[in-house]
Order: sequence, then structure tokens, then C-alpha cells
Amino acid sequence: MADLVTLSEAKLYLRVDGNAEDNTIALLIAAASDAVRDVASDWDGEGTVPDRLKLACLARVAVAFDERTNVSPGTCELPMLTPLRKLEV
Repeated sequence: MADLVTLSEAKLYLRVDGNAEDNTIALLIAAASDAVRDVASDWDGEGTVPDRLKLACLARVAVAFDERTNVSPGTCELPMLTPLRKLEV
């Protein structure tokens, strides 16, 4: 599935000039897009991405970008990994 925001949109939101961080931002966009889709599971992915989903994605990208050097284990990755966890009952 396509990302919910473009690299250009994210860089504008983050106020990042240049391309030194492009790979990192692209990775954050992909992860944030997946995480937002997990929560907004009622959206079928068709048509224009709703503004609220774009903003949610941009917000996740911004937090991950700003906090990337100060992430405590379990606080950032857990919400992204939980939907992929298989529970044994």
C-alpha cells in the first residue's frame, strides 16, 4: 500500500531542508502509515487520503523524528509491533 503522505509533505511539516535525512524520513513515513492504517481500519484506502489520516501520519513522523535519539525501549516500538503480534490462547 502507498504511504499516506509524501516525502515532500513530511519534510515541509518537519521543516527539513536538503536531502540528508530523506532515507530516515521515508522509513518513518512508511512505519507511520502502517500504524495509522492499523488504527483507522474502517478506511478502505480508496480515493484521496482523508486529512485527519494525513495529519495523524505527520504527527507520528514528527514525534519519531524528534525523539529518535531519546527512545526508551518499549515505549516507541510497542504500538507499532502490537498489531503484528500473534496471541496464543
